[in-house]
Amino acid sequence: MTISTILASVPGIIEILVILIGIAILLAVANYGKNTSLGYFGSLLLAIFTTPLIAFFIILIFFKKDR
Repeated sequence: MTISTILASVPGIIEILVILIGIAILLAVANYGKNTSLGYFGSLLLAIFTTPLIAFFIILIFFKKDR
């Protein structure tokens, strides 16, 4: 069995994988922003309401890391 056969045999598996990857990216952006003035949940909300890529660049440019 090839991977494409396995993926085709389970209905909805591609959608589940896309959702899980999206959640992982959201959590990665939130984890990156946890030491900024936004904090973990602020970064998470920013990533949810925009997109994770846009939120990452906003956090990177406008919110400096607290040391």
